[in-house]
Amino acid sequence: MKTVSFYGTCEARSEKTLVTPRISTGYKIMAIHATFPLGCINLLSLSFYHSIDANAPSAGKPSGVSILMDYGQVDYVVGDGQKKEMQHECEMHERGSFLKVYANNTDFFAHAIDVQIFIEPT
Repeated sequence: MKTVSFYGTCEARSEKTLVTPRISTGYKIMAIHATFPLGCINLLSLSFYHSIDANAPSAGKPSGVSILMDYGQVDYVVGDGQKKEMQHECEMHERGSFLKVYANNTDFFAHAIDVQIFIEPT
């Protein structure tokens, strides 16, 4: 298993997309962990994408397929001073793809993005 880490800052009232380097093999996503700093009060939402391109727009959602969209009411997670651990298995057969984390911060303060996606190369 491999850990793919994302870290950055989403400025106040803004959006940010973080992208991995190209993943040359197919893989299976096993779990996603997202840590929300104390004080987010559910105003920072995180979405996770699988994509065939490395496009990271400065505003708006990135290209690709939302990993959490299959069954949930929403395809993002929020929190406040907690770590969300999602056991979420899905297989990505495309070689040369990318993982993306999209942050939408509706707060008047900047917040850290701290995510780990656990993958198993296939």
